Amino acid sequence: MSDENKPHLRTKLILGVSIPVFIMGLVSFFTDVSSEMIQSILPLFIIDLVEENPTLVLGLIAGITTALANVLKGVTGWASDKINKRKPFVVAGYAVSNLSKPFISFSPSWETVLGLKAVDRFGKGLRTSSRDTLISYYAIKKGKAFGMHRAMDTLGAVVGSLLAFFFLFWAWSYSRIIFFSIFPGICAIVLIFFIKDVDPAKLDETKLKYYGEPKVDKIDKKFVKLIIILGVIEFASLDIVFLQARSIDFISPGFIFLIPIFYLLTNIIYMIFSPVTGSLSDKIGRKPIIISGLSVLLFSCVILAFPINSSTFSLVVIIIIYALYGFYLASVDPISRAYIADLAGKNKRGRAYGYYYLSVGLVSLGESLLFGFIYDTLSFTWAFTYTAILLLLFIIVFATTDFSKILKKD
Repeated sequence: MSDENKPHLRTKLILGVSIPVFIMGLVSFFTDVSSEMIQSILPLFIIDLVEENPTLVLGLIAGITTALANVLKGVTGWASDKINKRKPFVVAGYAVSNLSKPFISFSPSWETVLGLKAVDRFGKGLRTSSRDTLISYYAIKKGKAFGMHRAMDTLGAVVGSLLAFFFLFWAWSYSRIIFFSIFPGICAIVLIFFIKDVDPAKLDETKLKYYGEPKVDKIDKKFVKLIIILGVIEFASLDIVFLQARSIDFISPGFIFLIPIFYLLTNIIYMIFSPVTGSLSDKIGRKPIIISGLSVLLFSCVILAFPINSSTFSLVVIIIIYALYGFYLASVDPISRAYIADLAGKNKRGRAYGYYYLSVGLVSLGESLLFGFIYDTLSFTWAFTYTAILLLLFIIVFATTDFSKILKKD
């Protein structure tokens, strides 16, 4: 067995996960410190650049870059399986992102911001499927591994947001803060070189648990349908930007500055519960955890659909909604990725993640545009009611579908 695949890489533990998983968690931590330093102030930076329709420009940038990243995840997941290499995609992806986004600070127009954000999202799309594949290969218990990775990722988001807050308090300019993000980004690039690539054919996974879901090395049409079902969950979801827009109605104008703190609360809840939901899914299975997260989001959408006047009570309500949103993310995002690892055979995980992210990418832009259209042309009540209905339908289908029987059919 080559050095890249020695068993000790998976058995030596830090905080209950293997050393490579922990290192990849650190890489995500520093990358998110860099990203959230930018993201927490980027809308303000863009509004300063744009004279007309700044909100439309913000939506355009967010929609295009998110869709681009997810579609690329699908393509690179297939490519990494094809050449049987993961690390090159991971290294290139982190390098492209962390070395491009700091230069947003020099942007003379929103078009330049869009271009650099597209390069950043290209890097994310390049690395994500291969990174998830490496995590699943090095994981001893996948739910815990993905949960721990997501927790470290979210901790980076918390630290990045706090750094941006303090830098603003110290009167740093937006441009200076954005460029400073290059330093944690470089830390991430250095760390990723310590990860060894793997040959999935040489890994022994006979002792791993899959909760009755058969592993399939051949990606057939039935399996693709299952992956797409998990990806379509994105259409029955809610982007946090819409929660931020709705929360303005819950607080008085003098307290608008609290919205970034609410965003921080979501990340903290996400960070705390990701390892918990991951470990619990290793014990009771993935579906119950995913369903609980979707149910929490459904409840939140119902509350958000009701008209409300700003008051102390409404302030408490929106704080609870942000906390619930963090729990929803912790219950759905890492657990869905672990669920795909359960369903896929070890040789085809990259392609499986590719199909998943490709389906997410294709539906995410449409979902955001449709929700925004309903929100603007009808009302927030119709928009959140629409999402609640989609969530209810998806929960019913997801809960009543026996995926193992589908895969076993000829």
